Amino acid sequence: MPGPLEGVRIIEMGQLIAIPFAMKMLADMGAQVIRLESVARLESYRSDSVYQNDISGEFWNKGANFYEQNRNKLGVTLDLSKPEGLQVLRNLVSIADVFSENFTPRVIKNFGLEYGDLRKIKPDIIMVSSTGYGFYGPWSNFGATGPATEGAAGLAYQTGYLGGGPVMAEIPYTDYTSGEHTVFAVMAALMHRLRTGQGQFVDISQTQATSSTIPEVLMDFSANGRSGQRFGNQDTVMSPHGCYPCRGDDRWITIAVATDEEWQAVCRVLGQNGWAADPRFNDSFSRWKNRDELDALIGTVTSTWDAHELMHALQKDGVAAGAVLDSKDLLFDPHLGQRNFYEVVTHHESTGIPPLPYAGRPWKLSKTPAVNSQPAPLMGEHNNLVLSGLLGKTAEEMAELEEAGIIGYGPTNPRPVQRPSLDEQVRQGRMQRYETDFGEQVRRAFPG
Repeated sequence: MPGPLEGVRIIEMGQLIAIPFAMKMLADMGAQVIRLESVARLESYRSDSVYQNDISGEFWNKGANFYEQNRNKLGVTLDLSKPEGLQVLRNLVSIADVFSENFTPRVIKNFGLEYGDLRKIKPDIIMVSSTGYGFYGPWSNFGATGPATEGAAGLAYQTGYLGGGPVMAEIPYTDYTSGEHTVFAVMAALMHRLRTGQGQFVDISQTQATSSTIPEVLMDFSANGRSGQRFGNQDTVMSPHGCYPCRGDDRWITIAVATDEEWQAVCRVLGQNGWAADPRFNDSFSRWKNRDELDALIGTVTSTWDAHELMHALQKDGVAAGAVLDSKDLLFDPHLGQRNFYEVVTHHESTGIPPLPYAGRPWKLSKTPAVNSQPAPLMGEHNNLVLSGLLGKTAEEMAELEEAGIIGYGPTNPRPVQRPSLDEQVRQGRMQRYETDFGEQVRRAFPG
């Protein structure tokens, strides 16, 4: 059945995560997203983390991260450094509802693609700009990456262990956070246009999107003048509150105890009733004062348990506990399986990539489910569909565009990224472990 956003057309001039991730969510719900990329400047996600580290042939059509961020989209190549390419983009804007990009304001201005320029083409266009620091302001033209914006957002300063320095997340947290905010902002702009007929400019600051997720820190200083210290996995009130080792290699469980009753339940489950009577731990404040000693004691016992078995035992007794899941645990988790979180996507046969499960959306709509997932586009896969089908380009005009290098089906200067062998990546600390039969495990769990 059609998705709830069927009929909405979005032109995406995105790169990496912030805008591609947001537009992927909208494409999942039925919007037609036309993704633009250049044959002269290869999207870095096309050349990195290629399937099975195989950089032979058309490696640019095998990038795992690219497939993750760009499902359900149409793919068009355009060289915007040439006037003919820019004109094609302007023609696409004239038939679009939304134009989205995550380049610096300086780049957009140089292309002549600011909101004022687009309004002259399509008066009710909605333009979405997602930048590291916002479209205007002293930092507006600063280059931005996940680590830089995470630091500027204040999140890194609040993250880390007691007595240690700031710690950043392993993933580009700000990109995903701003992407989620972008989805909401686009939908609000579409609702406004539906009611008034007016488009507008949507200015997303990735740092501000992340700062908005730590309001307690901002309010604590504005109301009390306090800058809190880093606590790692510990809490300012609760104890025990942490991540504890379990049986096996790199297996862990998180436990958070809010009340004396929950603490007594922990003692029962772990078979340590003496802890409940120990004056160091018999009330919440005493446990908090002696939290380091308590954490050490708990770790010696949890290390004899299987993480999932302990999670179920504690949860059964009313204690908030969760096994720490690695990527394999997540992929094969029965709870996520029953909720159909993963969607198996079949790739173009030319890539040699088998059907693979992809993470779905965290929401479930009972009346308007997502569309059936399609793989991210091959490079230039939908040039003819979009440029001929929507813009009316003739075969001769298409040939002229390809001859001039405006469109194409592969990078003009292909340079793959060859990662070290898996054993070498383990030795270098780039990964924890790997399994050689992963393909068969995935096929059994997700027959597609």
